[in-house]
Amino acid sequence: MKVIQIVESLDKGAVENWLVQVFLESRKQSRNIEWTFYCILGKPGRLDDVVITAGGNIIYSPVTISRKMSFLQHLRQTLKEGRFDIIHAHHDYLSGFYLLSTIGIKFSKRILHIHNTDKALPVKSSFIKKLLLPAFKKLSIRLSDIVVGISKHTLETYVGKQMPLNKKCHVLYYGINLQHFEGDVERHKLRTGLDFPIGSKIILFVGRMNEQKNPVFVVDVLHEILKQRDEVYALFVGEGDLLQHVINKAEILGISKNVRIPGWQNNIALIMKSADVFVFPRVEEPKEGFGLVIVESQAAGLPMVISHGIVDDAIVIEELAHVVKLDNNPAEWAKCVVDILDDSHPLDRNLALDKMKHSKFEIKTATNALLELYE
Repeated sequence: MKVIQIVESLDKGAVENWLVQVFLESRKQSRNIEWTFYCILGKPGRLDDVVITAGGNIIYSPVTISRKMSFLQHLRQTLKEGRFDIIHAHHDYLSGFYLLSTIGIKFSKRILHIHNTDKALPVKSSFIKKLLLPAFKKLSIRLSDIVVGISKHTLETYVGKQMPLNKKCHVLYYGINLQHFEGDVERHKLRTGLDFPIGSKIILFVGRMNEQKNPVFVVDVLHEILKQRDEVYALFVGEGDLLQHVINKAEILGISKNVRIPGWQNNIALIMKSADVFVFPRVEEPKEGFGLVIVESQAAGLPMVISHGIVDDAIVIEELAHVVKLDNNPAEWAKCVVDILDDSHPLDRNLALDKMKHSKFEIKTATNALLELYE
């Protein structure tokens, strides 16, 4: 069976990282599937070598998507020459554009995968985007054989609640490799490497620094916490448009010495196991499509203070999830964080990991769910 995945690039994106993990797991199971990744950005990513070493194929688009007709022509030529059984498109509304290239080409399945609730298209004009969104949605659903959502809410947001789960609509959850979260960790090593003082407490933010993820609010929360305790530090793992805003806000509030921003990191499991509280104030509308970092945080046994922007599907261990309404209320969030730091009976992290191993987010379980969809 030959499957082609339409992705951005095999780099830092959550979608691509999940997909590569599933690909690697499928190779361990010796499934007779040939994987090809079609990267629309046309450039190498940090996961390329991993994929190639494991026997996957990578095709880089030689033209950007801004050259619409040339892009579609190359994609269509690739699909014809590759004689793929399944095309799996991962870009929500934009997938309707990709699937135009499949017209007249025979596939066993054309899969539309919805990963986000954000209504996004790579066009500058808000007026044009408003016109294109409903057209691309209709086109993507009509040209696909299967519509997959990463959560119930994400799927319903895209196809509408009136379309029940059936042979065309499925919820397919992300999976993570839980082996990375096993074993004890020497917390002082990470803290020393990032210049945290001995005895400090770390509140952690992981994700793109953009408006939806709301990282600047974490600085406000830290400011409120520091009015009560001075040993607390905020660690921001990620990059994005609001990175400089985070730095500026910390400077304005005079708390820069309590903020660390190392950028993207490859050792998320180690970082989460070394932190004390995970803080994720995602805007509440639209909700997070799923939130892979929420699953990772639970695997690390890390208590979370999160907004109502997180979908219910992502919560496995309710004892770790502290949901606080997001209403310009950093003091309320700070109180919740301090209460967690003062908790003398936290949940055992090994117990948390064991619960996650028996959940639908375990990598083997998630991989089997995807491969059953293919097969």
